[in-house]
Amino acid sequence: MAKLKELVIEKKKRQIGRHIFLTIGLILLTAYSISFLMPLVWALLTSFKQEIEFMLDKFSIPSNFDLANYYTAFRTMRVPISLEGGTVYVYTWEMIYNSVVYTALCTITHTLTPCITAYAVARFNFKFGKVIYSIVIVTMILPVIGNLASEIQVSKFLGLYDSMFGLAIMKGHFLGINFLIFYAAFKSIPKDYSEAAQIDGASQWKIMTQIMLPIVKTTISAVALLSFITYWNDYTTPMIYLPSRPTIAYGLYYFNQTTTNEANFVTVRIAASMLVSVPILLVFMLFKDKLMGNFAVGGIKG
Repeated sequence: MAKLKELVIEKKKRQIGRHIFLTIGLILLTAYSISFLMPLVWALLTSFKQEIEFMLDKFSIPSNFDLANYYTAFRTMRVPISLEGGTVYVYTWEMIYNSVVYTALCTITHTLTPCITAYAVARFNFKFGKVIYSIVIVTMILPVIGNLASEIQVSKFLGLYDSMFGLAIMKGHFLGINFLIFYAAFKSIPKDYSEAAQIDGASQWKIMTQIMLPIVKTTISAVALLSFITYWNDYTTPMIYLPSRPTIAYGLYYFNQTTTNEANFVTVRIAASMLVSVPILLVFMLFKDKLMGNFAVGGIKG
């Protein structure tokens, strides 16, 4: 009887310790989340303020929630480009169009290429597959420094420079973390799926497109969404490889470097930053379930 009481007391102590641990973890995670949300909320509120209101109190709630700063940022954001006929300006609508095309093309190639390569390496037993896997690991470990000049020369020689499709081809490689994500996803799928399809007479193409890819569609969606966010926010690559087609991310970078009267206002610059981030927020809200979905693949049923 005494031993039973000791076990009950010990169990209660463990439960109390578990509750304390979970409570502390919840508090820390909440504080961590707030540390990310507060700058975003502050920037959103600041984007509605007039400059004089911001100068007087940087942390107050704006007296009037109007879109004047957004309109000013949208109207004045522009990037000069040099053409044979002289200097012309690319405005916000054109930069948004360039961003959509650049982001969509690079997302497609940067998702499908490692996906198909990882499928071949994970599902087929051939010696060169180990070489491909080793190349991916080595390139992720070894830093590649000083290759920008040679990349530009090669891209110009191949006709890929200053071309949306050319840049998408350059981004369509299998190196990087995306390959490892797809490799792990395809490796976890039991071979029973493909073997059953082969018995039914399915070709390798049908097995890949109609069986394997639908199984890992959650992984594909998550990788594509992360790639979309990455390329939408990327301004250095278009700045270097697309000199005549600036994107909205590069436009925001250039806008923050200008010294015109309207661009000097902090509230206008913050409004421009919020304006550029709107598509990312919309895409995340629409596809957050895909991003946070379960990457694990279940077994065969029935």
